[in-house]
Amino acid sequence: MKRLLLLPLPAIIIGSLAMHINDVSIFIWGQNIFGFIIALLLFCLISKKSDLFENVLTIPIAILLLLFTFIDPGAEGVHRWVSIGPIRFYIASIVIPILIMGLWRILKTTNWWISAGISIGVSLLLALQPDASQTTAFIIPMTIILLGNTNNNYFRSSVLGVFSLIIIFSWINLDSLPPVAYVEDIVKMVANMGGIWFTLGITSLVILPLPFILFPPPNSKLLSICLGIYFIIVLISTLFGNFPVPLMGYGISPILGYFIAIAWLINAKVRPF
Repeated sequence: MKRLLLLPLPAIIIGSLAMHINDVSIFIWGQNIFGFIIALLLFCLISKKSDLFENVLTIPIAILLLLFTFIDPGAEGVHRWVSIGPIRFYIASIVIPILIMGLWRILKTTNWWISAGISIGVSLLLALQPDASQTTAFIIPMTIILLGNTNNNYFRSSVLGVFSLIIIFSWINLDSLPPVAYVEDIVKMVANMGGIWFTLGITSLVILPLPFILFPPPNSKLLSICLGIYFIIVLISTLFGNFPVPLMGYGISPILGYFIAIAWLINAKVRPF
């Protein structure tokens, strides 16, 4: 199962190569390589704690980090990042997998409406950043999780209605930031390298959600599948707007977020709770 840790490597290498060929500074694409190494070290730290990111204590921390994005100056009214020195962290791509896991745990141990209320609050924060990609990628898995854990049609209809309105709002209020070639348009850069590279690049992205869908832990199948759906939506949304292409495009944050999720999957398969 630990071989799954190498799954992001093809996308990272292909993206870094495309940036290098197009004369993007090594300081830019080198951060992705550095992020991969940091993510491996992170896995070593949490390898014996399969439920670390399902701990309810991680939820207030994750929400606080999302709130910090509104303190950061942002860019042209867009607040998705927290800057630490020269590095800008795309917070949602790190904390959304953690929130999905933590809210799953809350749903199993406390009142249904607590998890639903927190989910709605997080969705509003994402929509106000604004970030339609992460908003949609968070709401759809959480809708599946919430609706799968209640038989009350009133609850189902209420949450589904609120979530639908938030998604519509997020896509109506898209930001006007222009795409960055080595972030949002990295697939085009790879395509310019030739058909073989383009095929390898697309394949390296397609395989990213597959472990969560094909190899779910026996006691957490729905959670695993929903994490896979999250990554699928993040990838698909890049076709409909100027959203970062995770792992292949520039950015440490999506790498960390993916490793957090894949570390949970590996540990849950080895030591299911």
